[in-house]
Amino acid sequence: MKEKILNNLPLKIASVIIAIIIWYAVTDICDPITTRTFADIPVQITNESYIAEGRKTYQVSAQYQTMAVSIRGNRSVVNKVQAEDITVTADLTQIVTMETDPVYVPVTAACAGISSENIHTQTATIPIEIEDVDSARFPISVDVGDTSPAKEYEIGSRTTDPETISISGPESLISKISSVVAKVDVSGMSESGTVKGTLVVIDKNLDEMTETQMNFLNFETGSREIDVTIELWRKQTGVQLEAEYSGTPEHGYQVTDITTTPEEITVAGSEEALSELAANGNVVTIPAELINIDGQSKDTDITVNIDELLTDEPELKITSSAETVTVHVSILPNGSKEFQLDVDQIQTKNLASNLSVLYDQTQIPVRIKASDENLEKFDTSMLIATIDLSGKAAGDFEVPVQIQLPNNYELVNGDDEATEKNEVTVTVHLREKTDTSARTSDNAN
Repeated sequence: MKEKILNNLPLKIASVIIAIIIWYAVTDICDPITTRTFADIPVQITNESYIAEGRKTYQVSAQYQTMAVSIRGNRSVVNKVQAEDITVTADLTQIVTMETDPVYVPVTAACAGISSENIHTQTATIPIEIEDVDSARFPISVDVGDTSPAKEYEIGSRTTDPETISISGPESLISKISSVVAKVDVSGMSESGTVKGTLVVIDKNLDEMTETQMNFLNFETGSREIDVTIELWRKQTGVQLEAEYSGTPEHGYQVTDITTTPEEITVAGSEEALSELAANGNVVTIPAELINIDGQSKDTDITVNIDELLTDEPELKITSSAETVTVHVSILPNGSKEFQLDVDQIQTKNLASNLSVLYDQTQIPVRIKASDENLEKFDTSMLIATIDLSGKAAGDFEVPVQIQLPNNYELVNGDDEATEKNEVTVTVHLREKTDTSARTSDNAN
């Protein structure tokens, strides 16, 4: 029986066939055929010189600079493939025809260990725009972005090397260029020096050109990196502002005082310029031509743009955050003078016992008219100032301050005229007393 089985040729053939079927079945179950797709595989352009000769060049739109690639094979093989193992090539010598616009270039994909029939690209060709080459020269500006040097320094000047640059590329791209900027990082710099800047191109919509567009531009330096020299200026804080004026007030009036807001600014400058500023008492003077009070008969406020100052000082600049300076010119009738009354001198009447009074300021201006002799000897202790808070609850109020003056003195109001009311105004804040302050007040009583 055993010999019959061993010598049975048809049975042997059937056994082999069955074994093969079982092997295929096991293989198909354990290591099946699968397809895997890889997105955004870069398309490499080869033989560029085929087009980029003479006055012609090309562009590939962003959507065709990468493409999806599908690989088919056993799962054990396909799963080992990484995106970087795949290359997609567009050979410009294989352009289908030069008679179309755009022209179309076949693409091929390759991957080690994968046969060509098992690898497929998303599209068989990609369109390429062929156009004339153009070039133009542009000045280079410097952009430090959000970076800044050490806190005691300010950028005084910035110089690029080269100062201008020639850029060539597709005519359609060159025509879109508005400016060229070198981006640099000056974070924490505490001394002047040279840093590397990266060139970016700004289009006429004031947007940065994309990396895709930049790849089709050629810079005469051969690189997008250039040297940028940064000169740092030291900051000087506490610089006083003063103002001169031009013109003459109305007849019978005089300029009594000029103040500025802010009173101080911060400037930065070269060491030589800062030394000259220090020799001048660290004072910046607002020129008279910016402050004209001709024919004025009352206080005048004039706003001056910060950038109008130091125009004659190329190595000094203002670094304060304020964009403007307000110059207040006090104009009073002849024979009058402004005094500052401490708010502590103001007496309160009819203040509710559960309230306390606060002021916005420590002093209020009081303008007095008298003879020169009397003005010379006048002191605010000679007047009595009171406010009436009858019926006032907690809150904020603008109230009149009654002023009692000695004989031979008159109060001048905001319209620069002697006033019969003998009062000025002040803003008060009435607040509820806390239990502690109330007990303290009771104990004091």
